[in-house]
Amino acid sequence: RIYIGEDDRWNDKPLYKMLVEAMRANDLAGATVYRGILGYGAHRRFHRDKPFHLSHDASMMLSVVDTEDKIRNFLPVLERMVQEGLIVLSDVDVVKYSHRPIHSSEAVEEPAR
Repeated sequence: RIYIGEDDRWNDKPLYKMLVEAMRANDLAGATVYRGILGYGAHRRFHRDKPFHLSHDASMMLSVVDTEDKIRNFLPVLERMVQEGLIVLSDVDVVKYSHRPIHSSEAVEEPAR
């Protein structure tokens, strides 16, 4: 899991989006981005989701799943890209990992740039 702020940037783009793109490019099995509605971090200031508030720097958590070796090999990329935040590595017991086959009529959607 990677904890960062919504306003964190990498090359003038949202860090969470760039991290997901880097994970996909490095063939990690899967990643999901979660946006927090309330929390605080190292600076102890609250991050909260407020309607109609343009800049609130919500807490973001990215959850990444793959083998330990693949994630450890990706750590140097994370350490370079995450300037401020928290990176946590923990063991999980995968109960089931499956997907439906992709048919030729289905296009793989690329992230917006």
